[in-house]
Amino acid sequence: MTIKVNGGIVNQQTLTGGMRFFKIVGPFAWAVSDGTVNLPVSVSGGATTTTTYFQVGNGFPVPDSAAELVLRTLTSQADVTIIGFTPSADGNTTEMDVAFSASAFGWGSDLPDYQTPPANQDEQQLPTTPTNAAIEMQAAIQALPSATVYITTGGTSQATPPVTATVNFSSVTVTEVSFSLGSLTYYTLA
Repeated sequence: MTIKVNGGIVNQQTLTGGMRFFKIVGPFAWAVSDGTVNLPVSVSGGATTTTTYFQVGNGFPVPDSAAELVLRTLTSQADVTIIGFTPSADGNTTEMDVAFSASAFGWGSDLPDYQTPPANQDEQQLPTTPTNAAIEMQAAIQALPSATVYITTGGTSQATPPVTATVNFSSVTVTEVSFSLGSLTYYTLA
């Protein structure tokens, strides 16, 4: 039997266990448009500048969403391999599940000394102790300034002005978890 190991969700890293998985819970509800997110676009023609609205298509990422701002922070020290989103029942938070390549991972790599027990054990074997990577990621995310993000307009008219919300990152939580294939929709980054 031949297994395709390059491309898609199954690759060499998956087969060798070379990824680390994190659950990040926060205000990530409008990372992907439902077809009702409008953005302002300024168009200049000579001395006149006009603002029109651009509608983000259904299923496409919303530029400068809270999730994108967090991922920009996290990718400063890691390579993202897989992303999935699960909305909460109350609609106020969203769980973002992220897989990072373990071979290009800088979060928590210096603290503590990984030659000293219990840090030299598999971190996933220590479920009651938060990993240093999760602690560092959470601190970096919580330090982000509040941001204005675009959300649903409640309709599909491109003439409707954009609706925004202010996002505060101070309550975001990060937990390192074991990998499991659930009923989530995962987006593989190219």
